[in-house]
Amino acid sequence: MKSINRTNIFFMILVTLLSASGASAAGIGKNIVVILEGTGTPDTSGEHFNQLGLEDELAELGGATCFDIDLIDAKTGNVIGSGADCLSRITPSSDDNGMLLTATTFFYFPGGTLVSQGLVTVQPKIDGLEGFTHVTGAAPSPSKNNVIYGDRKFKDAAGSVRLSGLVNLGNFPSSIIFDCVFVIDI
Repeated sequence: MKSINRTNIFFMILVTLLSASGASAAGIGKNIVVILEGTGTPDTSGEHFNQLGLEDELAELGGATCFDIDLIDAKTGNVIGSGADCLSRITPSSDDNGMLLTATTFFYFPGGTLVSQGLVTVQPKIDGLEGFTHVTGAAPSPSKNNVIYGDRKFKDAAGSVRLSGLVNLGNFPSSIIFDCVFVIDI
């Protein structure tokens, strides 16, 4: 009798978890996976912020250095727009040649613009692809909204944007080579 109850409870929990995960995914809306890839050169003009009326955000950050790069659909590998990774509040982390920073990322899709902002860690790469010096990442809580701007099809969008990637800082601050995957849940 006890094994039947345990089995029933197990299946009930399993069905509940599967149903809840499907409902949550459907309720969130879109899951977009893109890659910012290429070599970016620094731009401190604030143009990306100013074009979208985010001057106050730029002032609060104390300025930002932006790097323009291609926006690539992760599924097809096709360039679908452009992006800008704007870095601010860069501070060294402990004694490991890493950094902590705030990244404001502009995604210029054909159907609209989406902007996220989050805390990012950058650490020396210990193994993996040649041509890259550091691993970078940001993983906000799924319940945290780090979308700060959206227009057209992204108007009033809210959600979380997660980052995992590789960068080459060999020529930093003159340029950065990016290969960063962004998972956008809106």
